[in-house]
Amino acid sequence: MASFKEELNACMQNDPPPCASVCPFGLDVRTFIGHIKRGAFGAAYRFYRDAVAFPGIVSRLCDQPCARACVFSAKGGAIALRDLEAAAIAHAPSTRPNSYNLPRRPARIAVIGAGPSGLACALRLASKKYEVVIFEKEERMGGSLRRLLPEEVFLPELERQFMYEKVDFRFSTPVDDLSRLEADAVYVATGEGGASFGLELSGEGACASLRAGFFLGGELTGRSVMEAIADGLLAAKAIERYLKIGAMNEPLRDYSTRFHPDPALLPYTPPIHRGEEVFTEEEAVAEAGRCQQCQCDACVKYCDLMRSYRKYPKRVEEEVQTTIEPVSLSRKARLGTRMIATCNHCGLCKQVCPVSLDTGTYLLDSHRRMVEEKAMPWAYHEFWLRDMDFSCKEASAVVNPSGSGMPRYLFFPGCRLGGSDPRLVLDSFGAILEREPSAALYQACCGAPAEWAGEEALHNEVTERFLAVWESLGRPKVVFACLNCRKQLRRHLPQVEGMSLYELLDSWNIPIAAAGAGQTAAVFDPCPSRDFPEAQRAVRSLAQKAGFRVEPLPLEGKYAQCCGWGGQVEIANPKYAEGVTRNRMEASPLPYLVYCANCRDVFARQGKEAAHLLRALFPGGAGSLWDVPAPTATQGRENRRWLKRQLLLRYCPEEGDKMETAHTAAPLLITPELLEKMDRGYLLREDVEAVVETCERTGRSLTNPETGTRVGHAQVGRMTVWVEYRNLENCRELVNVYAHRMQILEGKEHV
Repeated sequence: MASFKEELNACMQNDPPPCASVCPFGLDVRTFIGHIKRGAFGAAYRFYRDAVAFPGIVSRLCDQPCARACVFSAKGGAIALRDLEAAAIAHAPSTRPNSYNLPRRPARIAVIGAGPSGLACALRLASKKYEVVIFEKEERMGGSLRRLLPEEVFLPELERQFMYEKVDFRFSTPVDDLSRLEADAVYVATGEGGASFGLELSGEGACASLRAGFFLGGELTGRSVMEAIADGLLAAKAIERYLKIGAMNEPLRDYSTRFHPDPALLPYTPPIHRGEEVFTEEEAVAEAGRCQQCQCDACVKYCDLMRSYRKYPKRVEEEVQTTIEPVSLSRKARLGTRMIATCNHCGLCKQVCPVSLDTGTYLLDSHRRMVEEKAMPWAYHEFWLRDMDFSCKEASAVVNPSGSGMPRYLFFPGCRLGGSDPRLVLDSFGAILEREPSAALYQACCGAPAEWAGEEALHNEVTERFLAVWESLGRPKVVFACLNCRKQLRRHLPQVEGMSLYELLDSWNIPIAAAGAGQTAAVFDPCPSRDFPEAQRAVRSLAQKAGFRVEPLPLEGKYAQCCGWGGQVEIANPKYAEGVTRNRMEASPLPYLVYCANCRDVFARQGKEAAHLLRALFPGGAGSLWDVPAPTATQGRENRRWLKRQLLLRYCPEEGDKMETAHTAAPLLITPELLEKMDRGYLLREDVEAVVETCERTGRSLTNPETGTRVGHAQVGRMTVWVEYRNLENCRELVNVYAHRMQILEGKEHV
C-alpha cells in the first residue's frame, strides 16, 4: 500500500494541459475557457488580466504558442485562444481595473526601466500598495512596445491599468550606480542590450541575482516581449518574498507538463468562422465550446467509482489512508469504508490511466486490511460468502464420464452460469463431450467472492480445492465459461493452462442454429474479457455464425466496462450498483448479446433486452431469446442444486440417486410480494422456511391473540431473521419477514 502512495507521484491529474504549459504566463486555460463557455465575459476578462497584467497588449502581441501545442492543431483547427482573449476584452461589461482600499506598505522598490517587464513588475507591486519608483532614461514609457505597437494602442492600455495605482515615474532619469538608490529591493529591466550593472542571475531563484535584494529579468536576459512581461510579474512575486522573509529563492517558472492527450479520444469540431475582427459573443461561446479543457481525468471519466464519488486517485488515497489508520482515539472515524467496499474491481482505472495507476488493487488491499482489523462491516459480504460456500460444497460436483484419469479438457462453468440457466451448462458440456469424450467437468466457485470480501484465508481455501481437483485429473487444460473465473485462477494459479469456452467452440466450427438471423445486437464485453482479446474475437465470430448483425458499443474491447455486479457491491452500495448497470444499459438502444451470466442477469433484472450467447448457440426450448427473466437469489440456488443432480444422474447415476431433495415438515405459502421483498433483502426461501421450522420445533415464538399469527426469530449465518406466520390445516402461511444485523445473544437459535 505504501508503494501506491509513491506511484501517485506519477499521477498527472494536476499537470496543466499542453496549451497552458507553453504559455509564458501559465494562464489557466481551462478556467478561462470555462468562463467564456458560460458567456461570463466579465469574469473571463478579469481572470485574464490577473494573469497577464496588460490584456490589451498581450492579446495583440502574443505569438500563440498555445495554438501550436493544442491537440487539435494536427487537425488544422487549434482553439483560437488569442481570439477568445480579444473577445473577453471586447465583450466585458467593464475593463477598468479593480481598486482596493488597502493600507500602504512601508517597503520601497526601485524599478530600472519603464518597458514591458519593468511596468508589469511595478503594476503588480503597486497594486499591493508598496511604494514603487520607476527610473526611465527616456522621456516616456513603453520601451520595446514602441517598435511593436502604435502608441495609441499600448499607451491607453498602460494608463488604464495604472489608473488606480500610485507609482512615482521618473522619466529622463538614467541610473549609473545602483548603490545610490534608496530602496529595499531593486528590479533591473533595462531591455535588450541594456545595462545590467554587473548583476548576474543566480539560477537559484526567479529573477534573483547573486546580490541580495537585487533582481533582473525581461529582455535584458534574452526574453521575448511576452516572456519579459511574465518575468516582471514573477519578479514582483520574488521581491515580495524577499521583503517578507529575506529569501532570494522564489521558485523558477515551470509550467511543464507530462500530460499529452490523445487527439483520437477527443471529439473534434471545425473552428468557428469569425465574421468580424472580433468574435461576437455567440461565436466566442461556440469556439470555446470546441475546447475539451484537456485534463488527465480518464480515471474519473471512465471509472464508475471515481466518477460517482468525484474523487481522483490522490484524494481516494487520502481518504482511504485516514480510514484504515483513523486518527480518532475511538478508531471509529472510518469515513471511507463504504467507498472502499464499492469498488467493482474491474481494472478499468488502470487500463485508461496513462501511467497505469492501479487504484482498484489499492482499494482491494485496503479492504483486506480492514477485514484483518475487523473494521469492515461483515454485512457487506456475508450473503455472498455463504453463497460461495454453498457453491463449493453442497452444489459442487466433479464428473468424469469417461473415467479417464487424464482428461484432455476440464470444463469449469463457474457458479453463476448454473445459477442463471443450468441448461446452458449441460448443453455446453454435451457439446464438448461430442468432440472430446474424455472431457471432465468441475462445478464450483472460483473464489472471487472471498477475494472481493477481503477474506484471504477463505480465498486460499477455495483456490487450493480447485488445485487439488485439477491435479487429481492429471492437470488438464481448463475450459472456462466465465472469464472472471479465468482471470481469478490465472492470477492465483498461473500453472493452470486455460482457454475460454467460446474460443474452443469457435475453433471447432460446431453446427450453430441461426437463432440470430435478421437480428441486430450489441455484444457487451464483461470487464474481465479485457485480459482476453482472443475470447472477445471468438464471441463475435460465434455471434455472426448465429446470424446476428453485431454493432459496436462506445466502449468495448480493451475498454470494456463493468455491468455493476463486479465486487458484489449490491449490498454495500445498492444505489451505486443500480446506477452503474443503468449507465451500461443506456450505452445502446440495441439488445445486448452477453457472455457473462452476471451481466445477463443484472441487465434483465432492470428491463434491458439481454441474452446469453450460449442460449443462441444452444436454443433448445420455446420462447424468445430475450425474454428470459433474471432468477431470484432463491431460484439461483435451486438451479445449482438441480444442475448438480442432473450432472450426476447423466454421468454418475449411482451418485445422482443418492441426492436428497430439500423438504420441510409443512409447506410454507409465500405471496409474490413477499418473495420479491425477500429477494431484495437477500433472504432465501430455504432460510425463511428454516426459521419457521425452528420456531415451531423449539416453541420460541409469540402468538398474537388478535390475528392468530406467530412471531419468532432465529439466526441465519450472522443475520437475525424474524418471521410472522400462521399455521393452516396442512401448511403454513408467511405473513411478514425481515432481517437485521443485531444478534440476540440470550437464547439465540441458529438454523
